[in-house]
Amino acid sequence: MGAHPRAVHPVRTAAVHTQLRNGLQGPEYMRRMRIRVQRAGARILDHSPVTELLTDPSGAVAGARGYRRQEGGAYRVRAGAVVLATGGCAFLSGALGCNVNTGDGALFAAEAGAELSGMEFSTAYGIAPEGTSVTKGAFYSFATFYHADGTVLEGAASQGGRSVIARALLHEKVYCRLDRADAPARRAMRLAQSNFFLTFDRLGIDPFTELFAITLLAEGTVRGTGGIRITGDDCSTTVPGLYAAGDAATRELICGGFTGGGSHNAAWAISSGTWAGQGAARYALSYGRRGATRLLAPTGGAGLRPTRTPGPADVHREVIAAVQNEVLPYEKNYLRHGTALVTSLAALDATWDEVRSALLGTGPDAVRAREAAAMTAHARWMYASALARTESRGMARRLDFPAQDPAQRHRIVTGGLDEVWTRPEPVAALLETAS
Repeated sequence: MGAHPRAVHPVRTAAVHTQLRNGLQGPEYMRRMRIRVQRAGARILDHSPVTELLTDPSGAVAGARGYRRQEGGAYRVRAGAVVLATGGCAFLSGALGCNVNTGDGALFAAEAGAELSGMEFSTAYGIAPEGTSVTKGAFYSFATFYHADGTVLEGAASQGGRSVIARALLHEKVYCRLDRADAPARRAMRLAQSNFFLTFDRLGIDPFTELFAITLLAEGTVRGTGGIRITGDDCSTTVPGLYAAGDAATRELICGGFTGGGSHNAAWAISSGTWAGQGAARYALSYGRRGATRLLAPTGGAGLRPTRTPGPADVHREVIAAVQNEVLPYEKNYLRHGTALVTSLAALDATWDEVRSALLGTGPDAVRAREAAAMTAHARWMYASALARTESRGMARRLDFPAQDPAQRHRIVTGGLDEVWTRPEPVAALLETAS
């Protein structure tokens, strides 16, 4: 889904975060946060995804536009600053918790001129029972994986085992059993993550004693690392007035090129949300009342303002299918090779040309059109960055460059829409940022 505007008081938000540390979790935490921000005077627009940002004549971000799904009709918000907390992109793969993350915020940021970083670290795939969506992976450390004929799939339970599973899934089913957990571990596992077992209970499967088929579901930059480039401790971006938090932002700052899934992303969401809120508040206060009189212009392009006669209203479905064909298959995205990357990127560039020239969504369809455009842009940034990193580092693995190259200890920064570009961020710049 698109971004949802939130006006958050940073000090009060920090207080809610303290409650989370003290034991509040999930829906209760969100309910308390909602009450807090409403008491602080914030207006929450439910089911009202943003479709584009607004900028002032200097290029600073100063608001957003979107569509109200339940009430109907467009809306426009004037703001002293904007925080993008829209999540990453999992390409509607069906993974639980990821299937609403289509990378909209990254598209909005790029249209305003922002840069992205770490987009090559996007090969996150989660193990799930076949035909289901639950990709919680911690308990598979107790698993043994099997070929269809019942023999053990060697190497699947070791470090790098998902590559073994992915290769096997290209030509056969892979089965699993959590048979390395003893009785005390089994009891502890059910207490620790009861929702992991809901799928098995509903299917009538005992995962500790019975074999079950598995699959790998793409989680992209949700469980990956790449996102909008952060330029300061306040989660500012390369565009004035624009801040990023959570999975919308790069997580290289906390986990390098490895996955940010689980506790890392949870801690980052809380921390970056507070820092971005404080930074945005300071920036907005610097404008004072002058901010309310700025002339604003929309930044949205693909899906909103086609360059030629638009196609049929359901073109976004064809776009999504075309993107998924290049980013979901294991042999293209997970088991990356330069030749396949070049081919896929060429196909995605052609899709983008069609998106930019003919995709148009109006009313509620504008949201779907923008999601399709964002997924296309996201995939192009991912593969362009992957081609720029000619080594294997973290989750950015290349079959044609299997070794790590000490000379490539830099970040890959990317951006652009009609023309995607990449550049290395020198080590000196990283050290200066860290100091």
